[in-house]
Amino acid sequence: MEFKQYDTVRVLDILIPEKLKKSEFDLCAPKIGDIAAIVEIYTNPTLAYELECSDQDGITQWLIAFGPEEIVMELV
Repeated sequence: MEFKQYDTVRVLDILIPEKLKKSEFDLCAPKIGDIAAIVEIYTNPTLAYELECSDQDGITQWLIAFGPEEIVMELV
């Protein structure tokens, strides 16, 4: 599936354990079932998606770049 910038996606699986940890810049770690927006798509040097997950008040919970081999997601 081809994703586009500003698509809304649901995280179905995170295939890299390091991505399941909260960084110092995030309020929480990403988890299965999170809804996120694709805020940027990188293509150089490789394809990656910058995903932002926010709460109902619009406060960013996490902002992380994932390569397509690191995450399984679906359009919402």
